[in-house]
Amino acid sequence: MNSSSTFNFMARAIVVLLASLSFSMQASAHTGLKESTPADESVVTSLPAKLDLVFTAEVKLIKLELMGVGHEMPTNFEVSDQTKAAYSIETPGMHPGKFTVNWAVIGADGHTVTNSYSFEVKPES
Repeated sequence: MNSSSTFNFMARAIVVLLASLSFSMQASAHTGLKESTPADESVVTSLPAKLDLVFTAEVKLIKLELMGVGHEMPTNFEVSDQTKAAYSIETPGMHPGKFTVNWAVIGADGHTVTNSYSFEVKPES
């Protein structure tokens, strides 16, 4: 192989390597939670009437649990075939305490993503 052929081979190999790295990075970039109200690790002073979840892309929300210490809190969440980027879930019966929101979505790529966040309701004395 002469130096010109070696250079062409190396240039093509680098292009293929960069393209495959770019593809694998895109394939592993799953949808996530962009923001929530109440926010993760926040302390709020008034009882939230709802949870607002905004995702980085349109998703199908397949699970939402609002967990108090040792018990699940009621919500109006129902699984739907609808996909959207923002969800608003009513939370009747909220009370002061620490809460965790467990959620799961199916993204456009068909992968299921699960995660959780926490907040505290602590009314001012």
